[in-house]
Amino acid sequence: MKKSRIIQIVGLSNSGKTTLILDMIKLFEKQNLSVAIVKSARGHNINSSDKDSDKFLAQGVISSTVSFSNITQITLNKKTPLFELLRNIQSLSKPDIILVEGYKNEKYDKILVWSEDLKDKIDLFNLTNLKLIYCQKGKYSTHSDELVKLEKSLSTAVLYDPGDIYSYIIENRTED
Repeated sequence: MKKSRIIQIVGLSNSGKTTLILDMIKLFEKQNLSVAIVKSARGHNINSSDKDSDKFLAQGVISSTVSFSNITQITLNKKTPLFELLRNIQSLSKPDIILVEGYKNEKYDKILVWSEDLKDKIDLFNLTNLKLIYCQKGKYSTHSDELVKLEKSLSTAVLYDPGDIYSYIIENRTED
């Protein structure tokens, strides 16, 4: 089975991770590359509804699958480790790329999304396999001195164009 390219997008809350991911999805899809997303929502709980699938989960089933006319939704009634989620996604949908938002302590290739208060909280992240730092273009010129220091201290490049990040991922695509 072909393995998907796994890239983590990490950063502080409201740093622009989701915006970067949405930009990346557009770029990958333009090249006919399939994309899957895994998002960490730790600290949040899902509210159940009166839908049959939620009633089944509340009754204790291990999973509930609903097949709509245009989509299939699988809900597991357990906390699932990232490696298991990735394995299942690869098996079910065989995406070219899996973008993982969050899970800052995992050790997959990662892109760190810069934000102004990051320097005081950099220790929150496992920077193993850090490949790039992303800074939104509008913020780069204002904080370029700080970003150059961060670039040197972490031995990586700071990019501000999602197209450049896309190119990096494609040019450095290896089996994970």
